[in-house]
Amino acid sequence: MSFNHIVIQNILRDKWTYVSYFLSSMLSIIIFFLFSVIVFHPNLKSLDPNSTLGISLMLASMLVYLFSFIYITYSITAFLRKKTKTLGIFMITGASMKQIRKLVFRENLLIGILAILAAIVLGLVITPLFLMGAKVILKAETFGMYIPLQAISITIGLFLILFVVISTVVTRFINKEASIQLLKSDIVIEKSIKPHYGLLILSILMSATLAYLLKIEHSIVDTLSVLYYLLFFISILSTIYLVITQGFRLFLKIYEKSPVYLQKTNMLLASNLNAKMKSHANMLFLITILLSGVFLCTSILFSSYYNVKKTSEENYPYSFQYIADPKADDNMVKDDLDYLEDTLSTVQAERYFIEFKSNEDQRIGYMALSDYNLIQHQDNKLSKDEFIAVAGSRDVAPTTNNASDLYITSFKLASTHEQNLLSTGFQQSYFIVPDDIYKTIDYPVYKTYIYELEDWTAHTDLARAITSVLPSVPGERYVTSKIDLYNTEMFVKSVMFFIGSMLSLIFLSAAMSILYFYLQTTLQQEKEKYIGIRKLGLSRNELATIITKELAILIFVPFTIAITLLLITLLAIQTMVSTAFLQVSIASSCCFFVLFLISYVLIRKSYFKRLVS
Repeated sequence: MSFNHIVIQNILRDKWTYVSYFLSSMLSIIIFFLFSVIVFHPNLKSLDPNSTLGISLMLASMLVYLFSFIYITYSITAFLRKKTKTLGIFMITGASMKQIRKLVFRENLLIGILAILAAIVLGLVITPLFLMGAKVILKAETFGMYIPLQAISITIGLFLILFVVISTVVTRFINKEASIQLLKSDIVIEKSIKPHYGLLILSILMSATLAYLLKIEHSIVDTLSVLYYLLFFISILSTIYLVITQGFRLFLKIYEKSPVYLQKTNMLLASNLNAKMKSHANMLFLITILLSGVFLCTSILFSSYYNVKKTSEENYPYSFQYIADPKADDNMVKDDLDYLEDTLSTVQAERYFIEFKSNEDQRIGYMALSDYNLIQHQDNKLSKDEFIAVAGSRDVAPTTNNASDLYITSFKLASTHEQNLLSTGFQQSYFIVPDDIYKTIDYPVYKTYIYELEDWTAHTDLARAITSVLPSVPGERYVTSKIDLYNTEMFVKSVMFFIGSMLSLIFLSAAMSILYFYLQTTLQQEKEKYIGIRKLGLSRNELATIITKELAILIFVPFTIAITLLLITLLAIQTMVSTAFLQVSIASSCCFFVLFLISYVLIRKSYFKRLVS
């Protein structure tokens, strides 16, 4: 019998353990492969890798791979824990540690290669449907099927390296004494969770203080920079872990003293939870973190997808804005305006012609009150020595200091308007003055032509055509369109929406996979325990009740904690988020609850069936 034959027979004799490891690894590889298919799609080749979108896609790819690395490492570690008893048998029959490590390495590498090949094949089958979905999400005109050779080669290369590295490193932690001891005793008694209520209170206070600084004392946050966010992240993780572990311990102590403890199968449930308190608490913490990532990812990225229209209007208030430079050729301006009129003749549009004068050194624009009232649809009144200060950039308060101004130095400020008047950033601020005063100002004149379309979001093709024919040229013309901006931002947000969907899918599937793998690694021990208990008179229905409650704790407690963290976050930033953020958060939470309920039913059915078989 060759060594490789032993490797294969060892896998076949304990196939269910290897199947769980194989499926969890394949799932990570499929997600990375599908993501790579999008990243290397020919339609995205023109994307600037140094742009925000290009960097986001690159970081997301790295994050997916990093998470896959952590997830597969966890899977291998859990797999080795279950195989410890089997390894002990090899050891007492004379196998050396070198041979044991070689055996485990080849097993892991074989499973890894099979997982990579299966993921590639299944990924290629799914890819056409996946690209159809991506086409809808990314709102791409053409996002068809192609042969993803680059995605295939990168997936195979990276994950082959991953399995070799992980298998080499993890096998170094195989403990000969522990394996033989486990084989002799056949029982592993977990250490109980120790009380650390003082540490819990200290951790909560630290997290609350750091959160308060983030909301109120921005200067301290800016000074500490990355160090602050690192401390905040560690503090939050520590608080969540202590809340779960100490809360779980306290709950069991209170439960054992309550009247319901002696009713029906509650005593057996509490005994089982006590025996696996630490491992259950660690599992609750891990799933809670993954679900928190899912909820925050969906809420933040998905809600930004619904705020594109509002953001576009705040940056560029008009469907089309044409500003002729004072030095521009009149014939060129006439030709441009004729083209605009001809192109927009088929749609309903309001047209405005205004002008403003600019102190180009200070980038202060001066506009006549009549023009301002025209485009604002208002009827403002000003006395001869008053002016209105209007913002020139989004989210930047207008300049109100006119003490050194050449024309309105003694004027009084009548009011301010913080919404930028024209395209954001074109001028620092605008001073609205009476028409008579405007005529006396001697600065270069910028003639401005404004077009506002009905149902403007439906005219993205029209905007793309106009801005391609009439691009902004410094010293000649400045053309902006909120429709074109909306179209560009929608594409960026759609890609971010896609990234958020993929990350949410990874975290959600990882949470369920880790739970399922955790149950599989303890299945044999639980089966032997319940066989003994059933001999004492425990019925099948009573066993089902215990399993149902225990799985409900492992699945729905992390879900509840993650939802609570999301609600706390929403309350903390309620003044900074839109209604869309709240709506998306509620809708996504409801959807995830349904998915969790379905997962709970399927996992319970599969686990119970194998437990009593």
